[in-house]
Amino acid sequence: MRPIRNRDPETYRLITIRTSEARLWLTPSSNVAKLVGGVLARYQELLEIVIYAYCFLGNHFHLLIKAPKGNTDEFCENVNREIARRLNWHHKRVGQFWGRRYDDQAVLSEDDLLEAFLYINTNPTRHGLVADSSEWSGLNSFKHSIDERDRTFSFRHYSEEGHPVTSHKLKISPLPQFEGLTGVERKARVQELLNARQASLVKAREDRNQGFLGLSAVRSQTPGEKPIASSSSPRPHCYSKSPLLIREFRKSLRQRRLAYWIASVRYRLGVDAVFPEHSFKPPLHRLPRLTPFQLMTIAHLKTMS
Repeated sequence: MRPIRNRDPETYRLITIRTSEARLWLTPSSNVAKLVGGVLARYQELLEIVIYAYCFLGNHFHLLIKAPKGNTDEFCENVNREIARRLNWHHKRVGQFWGRRYDDQAVLSEDDLLEAFLYINTNPTRHGLVADSSEWSGLNSFKHSIDERDRTFSFRHYSEEGHPVTSHKLKISPLPQFEGLTGVERKARVQELLNARQASLVKAREDRNQGFLGLSAVRSQTPGEKPIASSSSPRPHCYSKSPLLIREFRKSLRQRRLAYWIASVRYRLGVDAVFPEHSFKPPLHRLPRLTPFQLMTIAHLKTMS
């Protein structure tokens, strides 16, 4: 079942999307990093998105964000569209780029926010690509999260006459639990946490007798090839290590789905409806149905209430 998108401006979000068939269209290079960085910086700036971490690997990317204006959907729509269009052009190809809709996981607590932050920044190490994620040549916020200096990228406007180029700054924000620290204290703390997580990932791979692919091998990959192995599974709608928080979230999600379904039926039948807060209303071009070929009527609705 598709998740009901939630535009709550107070929600911290882990955004993930993967290429079709997990193909390596995002294989890191300076050109790909500049292209993707320009897209990310432009729409962060235009839509006032707060970014805490980002990482682009060969076939997927992760973002840790907050959308104070409740426009996560608009941000993801624009970023995913422009990356797909521009990388299709870059690779001289046409057709589907992303495998499915982006995943938008609510991050449920400050502890989970830190865990997501560490997960994203050390993703190249976790996937066995490089032992040191700070050396990853794709777009990655490992160093950015430590120095907090804006990165400047260019964005070419192909839809405008003359294809003008504009400059945009990609900004990183400190996690809320670190905002009270001085810049020096925050840098030391973030670096300590990232190094500790990275060391634990390296040790875990060594214990399993697994090495790292290395940047040379990564760069030698043919864009568009399929990895030897990739995983695919339904992604949970929230990100947390707490069983209690997960249970509570699932319960609230079930209640939200039921409330949305009832409101959707009423709305499409032309009856007053109250939708869950921060949700989208459904389209009106089709009436609700009891079965695939039996339309629902207001009379049916009365028997259900």
